[in-house]
Order: sequence, then C-alpha cells, then structure tokens
Amino acid sequence: MKKIVSIIKYLINIPIYLLSKIIKPNENIWIFGAWFGDKYADNSKYLFEYVNRNCHNIKAIWLSNDSNTVKLVKKKGYKSYKTYSLMGYFYSIFAKYGFVSTGMFDINFIPTYNMKLINLWHGIPLKKIVMDDFITRVIPKDNLYNKLKNFLFPFLQDNRYYSVIATSDDINKIYQSAFKGLTKRVDTIGQTRCDAFYIPVAETEFTKKLNLIKQKGKKIGIYMPTHRREGKIDFSKFLIDELDNLNNELISNNVILLIKLHYYHQKDINKLQKDYSNIIFIKDNDIEQDIYSILSLTDFLITDYSSIYFDYLHSNKPIIFFAFDKDDYLKNDRAFYFEYDEVTPGEKAYNWSELYKKMKLIVNNNDSYIEQRKIINDRFNQYQDGHNCERVVEWIKSLER
Repeated sequence: MKKIVSIIKYLINIPIYLLSKIIKPNENIWIFGAWFGDKYADNSKYLFEYVNRNCHNIKAIWLSNDSNTVKLVKKKGYKSYKTYSLMGYFYSIFAKYGFVSTGMFDINFIPTYNMKLINLWHGIPLKKIVMDDFITRVIPKDNLYNKLKNFLFPFLQDNRYYSVIATSDDINKIYQSAFKGLTKRVDTIGQTRCDAFYIPVAETEFTKKLNLIKQKGKKIGIYMPTHRREGKIDFSKFLIDELDNLNNELISNNVILLIKLHYYHQKDINKLQKDYSNIIFIKDNDIEQDIYSILSLTDFLITDYSSIYFDYLHSNKPIIFFAFDKDDYLKNDRAFYFEYDEVTPGEKAYNWSELYKKMKLIVNNNDSYIEQRKIINDRFNQYQDGHNCERVVEWIKSLER
C-alpha cells in the first residue's frame, strides 16, 4: 500500500519537475529546510536568518511539512510555507539555490531541475556516513520496481547536490568519499550553526530559566548522546534505571544536567519524564526546535559519538565522553573514521560510576584537556570566528560572477 501511495505522489509531481526544466530560476530566490522538513534548526536555520538580516535583495523562504514549524518561522517575521502547498511549489520551481542539512527531503523530494542544491550537512562525522557506511546503509535492490521508479521519476535520485560544505581539509576529503557520485563538489567553508557560539544568546523563557540557575551558583551540564540505529533502539532503557542515582550525584555536585536526546529518539523521552530536582529533559518545543540556542549557557558537555562535540570545541569548555557501549556500537551501528581516543579531547567514562568521577573532576575545575581541545578544534574547525554564514553567502555570490 505504501508503494502505491508513493507512486501516486510521484506521478502528481512529474509535471512540476518537467515545468522546472523550462523555467529560468531566479538567483534572488533561495529556499531552506532541515531534518526532513520537520524542524526549524541546524545549519540551514542559521544561514536562513543571516540572509534575512543581511541580504535584503534575497527572498529567503523556509519550507516545512510541519504546520507548527511554519507558524514558528512566521512568528519570527520570516517567510515560510508548507512544502507541498501552492506557494511551496512556486518557490521550489523558481529558486536558484536550495539549502539543506540532511538531504533533499529537507525541502521536498523534487530537486527542481535548474536549482543548485547545497548540502550544509549536520555535523562533522566521527562515525562513517552515506556511501562510507557499510553497516547501516540500505542499498536499493536491483529489482524491476526500483529500475522502473528511477526511470520514470529521475527527481528521486539523491545525486544532484551542487556542493557539500565541509569544515576543514580533513573533512573535505571524507566528504569526497562519503558523497562520491552524489555531489559535483565539496567546499571548505565552515558550519553556519557554529556562529551561534560567537553571538549573544537570545532571550527566551528557557534561557531565562538557565540564567537564573547560573545566578544561583550552579553549573549546567548537557548530555547529548547520538542515536542508535536511526532510533530503532529505545534509548530510554539505557537511562531509566539510573536516573535516581544520577539526580543524587548532581545534587551533591551542585549541577543541573540538561538531557537532550537525538532527533531519532525524541519519542523515547516521554518514558523518562518525571520530576527531578537536578535533571531537565529538553524537548524541541522548549528551545524553539534549536539546541544551539542554549549551548553557550552550558558549562560542560557529556556525549558519546555525536558530532556535537566537534562544534562544542568552539566554546573551549570541558567534554566528557561517555562511551558505555563503544564495542557494540562499532560492531552493530557505525564504524569510525578516526581512532576514538585520538580525536576525543576529554575525560572518558565507560559506566555510570566512572561518569560520576569524571563529572566531579570537571565541576571542581580540574580540566586537563585545554591544549588537546585546541589541537582538535584547529584540525576540524578551520574557521573559528563566527563568520561562517557570511562566508557561505560570499561564496554563493562568487558563483554568480
């Protein structure tokens, strides 16, 4: 049944795709989207807002499948439409540039013929991605259905990126491998979302809450684990039996810990919702869908294999690497591009007891990884000045000369 519904949707969109072949795109119309059209976040968001503030000749449009996301963007004073609405189709056809953070489905499944689709991506990869991921990557079957689908609907083939944006020479090389056959080029410019570390934090109800916590002399940590098998494993089971002990440890260390699960595990957080004095579970609605809006207010990060730590290096604040399932992860989830210990500049913990010891070190200002963080930051984040959005815009302008 799903296949039949998909085919019907594709058939409806064939005229749109054909029409886009004969319409000359407008270089001053840019469309943006993120996370399969579900969220207002990530690199796309920061570039979108920069363009709205600084490039008055550009009509920047945010597309989303989610009505609440469209309302959120409009509330901020920007233009946003449902992806498959009349206006969504209109701007998709006429846009010269499209910007995504995960893939073409961030804006729509029709990468219109003359649009230059630019993938800003969603994090410096420690774990192998896209074509390099031989554990979880699903290779389409070479059957009649897929052959027919690709022949009839060429717009479904995700091989039309004009560029993928990298953050350093090392990452540029990785993207050339990971996106081989999927992009025309890879350009080293920097992640636009990392500009958030260099600008004042916007005042919201949640940031007011965090500032009040800091005024009381408490430290704020944030735990951000990566996903397990694209959400196919319930992450709450790793946490639920330990939360009482964790809360007690946080009380004794005068720490408030924010817990933000990965996009793929957002549903799992509902099983953890219980009132704790020193634990705050973050949902997207709490932070207007964007974790980067609050990261500068935290004092340390706890993560595992998430790309968030490469970004957090911009803050030069301590990181604890809580890799409790590393062996299983490497075997059943993702391989790594690098030797884990060589590129993770921070305390390591492999069980809850070790985590509590490492956290106590950090809280007591025993930070012995300052130099190592700088080395890794310089290696993977070529630009550390808060001007990545500006650089992307200047790069786009250079394409028009």
